[in-house]
Amino acid sequence: MKPAVLDEAGLVRWGRALGETAARETVFVALLGPLGAGKTRLAQAACAGAGVRDPVTSPTYTLVHWYEGDGGAVAHADLYRIRDASELPGLGWEELESHPGAVFVEWAERAGGELPPDRWEVRLEFAAGGAKRNVTARALGDAPPIPDPALHARAARTPSC
Repeated sequence: MKPAVLDEAGLVRWGRALGETAARETVFVALLGPLGAGKTRLAQAACAGAGVRDPVTSPTYTLVHWYEGDGGAVAHADLYRIRDASELPGLGWEELESHPGAVFVEWAERAGGELPPDRWEVRLEFAAGGAKRNVTARALGDAPPIPDPALHARAARTPSC
């Protein structure tokens, strides 16, 4: 799958669509990518799309934040500070995996083989120049189709005559 190239506005637009669909379909969303790639910004937009009206902050130190969205509770977790998957039970991993709503997990690669088989995976990478992101998104297992990030890329502007 070829990545979509999104600027920040496109990432936010797509994030809102992602969150709205994830909340409606009760999807676990694994957010992958290097430090500074936009995982938290995407999670904030996704939570807004899921109907969260409170400020969404990075759960780097608390590991998990719960918010009330339009369709119920929305979880936002950050695994940056864990060493490996053996620490997952201490942060309530079973509750996150079985939560009947949207779950957004930053640094999901640190969960290793403990990620649920039915999920969306979103990989964010720096695009050339650093201001845009390459976004690759896929549905795994029995997860519903994921919104296409390419639909939210800014169309190339053509000069007017």
